Amino acid sequence: MESIILGGRYELLEIIGEGGMAKVYKAHCRILDRIVAVKILKEEFSRDKSFVEKFKTEALSAARINHPNIVNIYDVGQEGDIYYIVMELVEGRTLKEIISNEAPLAVERAVDIAIMICDGVHHAHEKGIIHRDIKPHNILITDHGMVKVADFGIARAISNATITYGNNNIVGSVHYISPEQARGETVNRTSDIYSIGCVLYEMLTGRAPFNADSAITVALKHIHDEVPSPRKLNPDVPVALENIIMKAMQKNPGQRFASAQDMRNALLSINMQIPEEYKHKRRNENRMAGAPILFEGDEDVKKKKKLSPVGIALIAIALLGLLSGVLLSGGGLFGKEVVVPNVEGMDFKQADTELTKVGLVMTVIGREYSSEFEKDEVISQDPGKNRKVKEGRKVEVVISKGSELITVPNITGIDIKDAVIQLGNVGLNMGKIDPAYDEEKPEGMVISQDPDRGTKQEAGTSINVVVSQGKQPDRVSMPDLKGLTIDKARTVLGDKKLVLGEIKREESTVYVADQIAKQDTEPGVMVEEGTTVNVVLSTGPGPQVKTKVLQFKLPSDDNIMNVKIIVNDLHGERQSYNQSHQGGDIIYTSINYYGTGTAEVFINDKSVKVYKLN
Repeated sequence: MESIILGGRYELLEIIGEGGMAKVYKAHCRILDRIVAVKILKEEFSRDKSFVEKFKTEALSAARINHPNIVNIYDVGQEGDIYYIVMELVEGRTLKEIISNEAPLAVERAVDIAIMICDGVHHAHEKGIIHRDIKPHNILITDHGMVKVADFGIARAISNATITYGNNNIVGSVHYISPEQARGETVNRTSDIYSIGCVLYEMLTGRAPFNADSAITVALKHIHDEVPSPRKLNPDVPVALENIIMKAMQKNPGQRFASAQDMRNALLSINMQIPEEYKHKRRNENRMAGAPILFEGDEDVKKKKKLSPVGIALIAIALLGLLSGVLLSGGGLFGKEVVVPNVEGMDFKQADTELTKVGLVMTVIGREYSSEFEKDEVISQDPGKNRKVKEGRKVEVVISKGSELITVPNITGIDIKDAVIQLGNVGLNMGKIDPAYDEEKPEGMVISQDPDRGTKQEAGTSINVVVSQGKQPDRVSMPDLKGLTIDKARTVLGDKKLVLGEIKREESTVYVADQIAKQDTEPGVMVEEGTTVNVVLSTGPGPQVKTKVLQFKLPSDDNIMNVKIIVNDLHGERQSYNQSHQGGDIIYTSINYYGTGTAEVFINDKSVKVYKLN
């Protein structure tokens, strides 16, 4: 393809995908020298200005999200009529491709993928962003098995167009929408949880929960029909896992998991139990060996052998003895009830002690990074505090691994705008920005950073930087502006490459109206070129008139001489005296003046004396 460069930096290399709303290109970022993905809106979306504005707003909002299970957004831009998003390039396949080629997926694999989807979605929810279009097409799996959820923010921008009724057709991801989305109602984070349930259902069965000839019919099934049992399509699905899917896909949002983290913890519990529960893989091996099949969920469990009268009697005696022991122990037939203590925030050893005191058993189901909880403290517990449960019940807890430590990237030598993006991409913040002149570094380039590159810092740490202001300008002496008009001051300042700033007005008995009475930088002070000077302009009344008597003798000469006196004061320059005299005459005259100035005497147009006027 002909080389196209967007935003002066993103060189499009090849088209790598196309969806309903955009084409995706592999591109090279010339500034950061990295390969990225550029998603370009199709023409029909670009023509809709209201959509474009919402698209840019939501995409920029989504760019705040940084999580290993979310495709990171680096930039949002416009080039003429082309609107584009720059994002992380993920090498791998979509979950839809994997399902099409390999479904049903092994239980362990499907659960692992769903856990990572929940992790990414929960992080976005905590940032206030709901995806609204979770589907296998928007979930990427890297070559190393890492899950990346794509199109956060974009889905919200197209949400008004996701379900459009007309000509018996619905446009959008109708196989994965929640009932409230199908009805056009307000959505919340549980809408994404419903969609995750649909995706997990399809991974385990190879087909979406609801199918029909028309999209409208599929939408109506989401609203009204019960979810078909995934175990009927795939007997390898454990009962507990089916229950999780059913809970995630409840019609009433209030009956679903309250958060993606809750669903993730439930799936994590399933994953830990799979070695005990997921025994269907051995069913055929057991049948071949003639061994009894006693695993929960197998059809053969229902084929029970008939017991002899002696066997029945022995079982009855055993049960009677068990019942007597329980009753004599005072625990009751169904066990003693205890109240679950609150162990969140406790060190896990202390939490274990507190649970043991009331006869409960602590089970660690996972460890997570947390900026709220110190290392080894309990982040969450299930059952929660103050719940009544039976003695011996397991209390599942998630333990903190402490704050996630991030390697600080090298942002020196790049533009401050790109530095902000790089820090955001790894979960760090831009801190204090100090300007400094630099003879070699262009304006806007980061000169230094603190903490330094390569150090380990907690997520959210602020990185302080020093940024170049370019070459230091020359220094000049501040001129005296007092007594000048504004126009004259502008000319004087312009000659020295200085700038007239704010102009205020106030009364003055020293300077007449419209003359500068004050300046915020004193005359003679050395300042940089481009410095702004603020002044105060007099509104009057100005100084009182003063009188000075001048006395001087003309040179002895027989000729007639012309005598002139020029006064220069706050009222400007004017002629005060102009007469002819005989040489040798003594001149007596008084002159009026304002403020300070000079009186200059001219004989035959030649200056002979200057008097100071105070």
